Amino acid sequence: MGLPLGGKKSGIAKAFTTSVSASLPETIASRLFDSYGITPSTEDSEAFEKVLQFGGDMSFYAPTLAFAQSMETTMPVYMYRFNEKNDWPGPWQGRSTHIHDLTYLLQNFNDHLDDKQARLAEEFAADVIAFANGQAPWQRWTKDQKTAKVFEVGGKGEVEDVPDEKTGRRSIVLDLADEVGFDALKGAFVRFMIS
Repeated sequence: MGLPLGGKKSGIAKAFTTSVSASLPETIASRLFDSYGITPSTEDSEAFEKVLQFGGDMSFYAPTLAFAQSMETTMPVYMYRFNEKNDWPGPWQGRSTHIHDLTYLLQNFNDHLDDKQARLAEEFAADVIAFANGQAPWQRWTKDQKTAKVFEVGGKGEVEDVPDEKTGRRSIVLDLADEVGFDALKGAFVRFMIS
């Protein structure tokens, strides 16, 4: 999302807070801003990253949970959190990024990984292949027993899939969605993106 947001970087904090305040109830918008550390005067680079965090939560974390909740009654669901940080030079180095898991899954870059990362890539690929062949790669996720496998060097393996330091996910999205719904939160982000 860095590319589509790139043109909005200048003055992003004020634009984001103005747009979201017009889309959500005041108390919800205020809690969102507080949780992500965004004020109208937040410096552009810092605000840009925080808006990306919210956008990532709304575009990846929230839909993953919604799909899992809707599908787990009809088929096994296996949740994972790929938290390995991107080592390649560039603006996203040192962060977990979208599509980074594919470099591990497809095994194309193992010669650029250290030994621990290469083992993680092999483990991740083996688990995905097991899943694709109808095998349970780890404990299934259900509404009553939320389990996810966390992939990262020195990782935690199977953990309870709740927002915390083990999964690397924020709880604010779930808290606010309980009050206004995921659609309202995502709608606020989309309206900001197209403004």
